[in-house]
Amino acid sequence: MVSRALSGGFGTPWGPRKGSFPFLRGGHENYLAVLRTALEAMATPVAKETLIPWGGTDSLISALEAVKQLAPAGLVLRNSDGTVEVAAEARRWLETDDVAVLVEIFHRNLRFVGELLVEVDGGGLTTAEIAEVARLHYQLDWATLDQVNRRTYWLRATGVVELLFTGKVVLTERGREVLARLVVVGRDEFGLIDDEPDSGALDQLSPVVVALLEDAARRGLAGRVAAGMSYVPKGGQYNTVESLAAQVDAATPAIERGEFVEFCSREFTAKPSSSTSALDTVRNTGLLTQIGRDTFAATEAARAWRTSNTVLDLVGIVHANIRCVGELLPLLEENRTIGELAEMARVRFGGLVLKTPVLRNRLQLLREAGLVMQPSFSSYRATSKGRVFACTLPLEVENSANEEKASENTVGTVDSVVQDLIDAAADTAHSDNFERALTVAFQSIGLDAEHLGGAGRTDIVITVRRSPTELVRIIVDAKATKNQAIHEGAVDFSTLVEHRGQHQADHAALVAVGFDSGRVKSRAAATGIALITVDELVSVIERCRVEPLAPVELVNLFIPAMKEKLWSDADRRAEVMAAVIVAVEDESEYVAETGGSFSTRDIHRSLRRSVDPSPDMTEVQEALNLLASPLIQGIKADGRNGYLPGFPAESVAARLRFLSAAVNGATGPAQ
Repeated sequence: MVSRALSGGFGTPWGPRKGSFPFLRGGHENYLAVLRTALEAMATPVAKETLIPWGGTDSLISALEAVKQLAPAGLVLRNSDGTVEVAAEARRWLETDDVAVLVEIFHRNLRFVGELLVEVDGGGLTTAEIAEVARLHYQLDWATLDQVNRRTYWLRATGVVELLFTGKVVLTERGREVLARLVVVGRDEFGLIDDEPDSGALDQLSPVVVALLEDAARRGLAGRVAAGMSYVPKGGQYNTVESLAAQVDAATPAIERGEFVEFCSREFTAKPSSSTSALDTVRNTGLLTQIGRDTFAATEAARAWRTSNTVLDLVGIVHANIRCVGELLPLLEENRTIGELAEMARVRFGGLVLKTPVLRNRLQLLREAGLVMQPSFSSYRATSKGRVFACTLPLEVENSANEEKASENTVGTVDSVVQDLIDAAADTAHSDNFERALTVAFQSIGLDAEHLGGAGRTDIVITVRRSPTELVRIIVDAKATKNQAIHEGAVDFSTLVEHRGQHQADHAALVAVGFDSGRVKSRAAATGIALITVDELVSVIERCRVEPLAPVELVNLFIPAMKEKLWSDADRRAEVMAAVIVAVEDESEYVAETGGSFSTRDIHRSLRRSVDPSPDMTEVQEALNLLASPLIQGIKADGRNGYLPGFPAESVAARLRFLSAAVNGATGPAQ
């Protein structure tokens, strides 16, 4: 059966539609006025830095921020010169003021709009019931009611639904008129829909790309780069394909390293370290090649893609150079989360470790190519086009990776990681063994570490995401020795400093069994190089086994002045939180006996006697805010700046474990 949503009209293929509705502050009764004011401010193209009214004269956001909210809904668009303006469909709404036009735009671009109207026709549904219908029948596994609420707020603003005193959302007569103009996906059709009409048809790959794939198969697909797509800059304006195209165009015919960093800063507002990561990505994916010391150019295959402008050419190029790209398609016969895919890749491809960012970038590329669809925020599934395309690619055979690759990429048990690290640190005959063991050791504590090695290259590059758009880059040099310490002659600090600059790294470190107390330590201090002994790293690995730190906290390991304080902030947070929970339980008993509530000051007063040094009010308030979260409910706000008892400590712990499992399911298992 073919869904009616594929046939045209005001129906749109489900796959390309976005999942997230625009968010506006304030009551829904003001949504249309706020939207009109914002769109009118972009009636003619404006620069992305232009301030746009967003709910009042004193509430302004940049046009770039407006794009993030409104572009997925099809209301604004980004021009090739970086300016922003109202989309043609949205202009029609501005001119006619017809809410039906706005609902049609939403339905064309966002999932579960017309379908929601169908579901609330008749007796209506509560928001919780709507969320359950979306989960059961439309594969929209939203973790909260936020997306349902956004949809009902907007639809109430347009008058196509209303909220009854019973809490149910129902379709209005105006809503029925609008619904008659939409082509929707029915419950019975949903399991059979795909992402686009004629989804099995494939564009012809360019001969250059076909030859590239054949060569990759001859050389052995397990030899492709494992990580390779850790960062693709988007700057809030570009998708993955557009970003890669812009970078290739910038490097045609050639570009200097400094010019590339400048380009990424200007086009994507990327920091220098992020720009270096972007350069690594386009090189690893086979889109750029190095033609001089600091000069890069688009490859022949990349130029062929830009000439054909066929996104499947891009996927073919990336697949020929990066492991587990086309191989994801057969794994997506049914809905899979990133965590599930990471584990399947590890088991099937010789212990291949794929961190969440590199796996998400692969999936994003496949989704934009129409090969994968995203039924919910956390799950992916191959389209029929993707299944057909996978049959045209040379695919890595399961478990074909050789032992060397498996040992390099597999994160083993803590004991095996530690033993391998200690043994390799003294193996001077095979120094690359220490580099590999060190890479696995860093991966075992959750760091995104990539082994490079070789003449003229740093041994290991670590990339940490400080935020979704900000990266911290660290280079690490490994020095194996049979002695108790390495001496000055074994270390070329000028080369380490050069590598740090070459990789636009924020920090650099040297790892060895020990270090001479004289010149080595003084030269390291003078150049800002962190010295990490194997024993120190082993201690970190073993403690992370029971008290893991976040990758952004582990950055302190590579900062000489902060290394000794690696656990101090985490220990302090844990100490205060534990003391707050005990104090809350004591206060809860008192409240149960006497009535009333307890305040932040009451908890702070109690902790002054039990925690040394005594916490300040901010520390106590932060702990109470976490406990008072609706997701935790360890305490409840009484509406008068006080708190009432909530769930006991064991229930709080259980809820935190559940949320931890949910986050791991969305982002992949901790390594």
